[in-house]
Amino acid sequence: MQYIMQNENSNYHFIIDSIIRNRKSEVFSFFDHEEVDLPFNVYIYDSISDLVDGLKKRGFPDSPDYMCACFKDKDQSMNFFEPKDSTIDQEWSKEEYEKVIFHELIHGIQFLLFGTLPEWLSEGIAKYLDGTYSKGISWLLEHYIHAIPIPKQSEIENEFGKHSYDSYDYAYLMVHYLIDTLGKDGFIELLKNKDQIDICKQDLLAKSVDYYDKKYETSKSNTKDAIK
Repeated sequence: MQYIMQNENSNYHFIIDSIIRNRKSEVFSFFDHEEVDLPFNVYIYDSISDLVDGLKKRGFPDSPDYMCACFKDKDQSMNFFEPKDSTIDQEWSKEEYEKVIFHELIHGIQFLLFGTLPEWLSEGIAKYLDGTYSKGISWLLEHYIHAIPIPKQSEIENEFGKHSYDSYDYAYLMVHYLIDTLGKDGFIELLKNKDQIDICKQDLLAKSVDYYDKKYETSKSNTKDAIK
């Protein structure tokens, strides 16, 4: 990997490099793949605004102003900013940001092994592995999934992150369902076959919610039927 620093006097790349080297084995192990060298360029900017501006200058004009990190398939780059010791609005603490670095590492490795995946699938995998939903599916259903009407499948597929609800909740739920029903080996085989992904995604959100409602006997009193 090559590190490109906006601030050449910063040592923050050592922290990122340590997280990547210490945690990449977890990701390769999940995918049942031997470890390989990571060929990524890692860009580190001074602030979130510098990160967004830098991405736009490098040919990614649709980067939202709130973006705090990303992996870009197009140029195989990991992109971060350096959190400050004293956080300000819309920024992260250094401790919180370690989870972000791991999340983007997952994206990088899954791209290296399987190429570009649909956004809902890519984000669902990263959320499945990064520990965000440690409280479990039942808790997620009760506090978020059933708190609002279930969105259309097409919204999750084509408008990810563009609505007021948290698209990541649904991406995680669908990936969890696929792993539960296909088994991990079957899920990994699915990632290798883009045609099978297109077949499996049909009504996938509705199927996932229904599956876990039955498994956990979750109340549907506040949930409208999924719109397909």
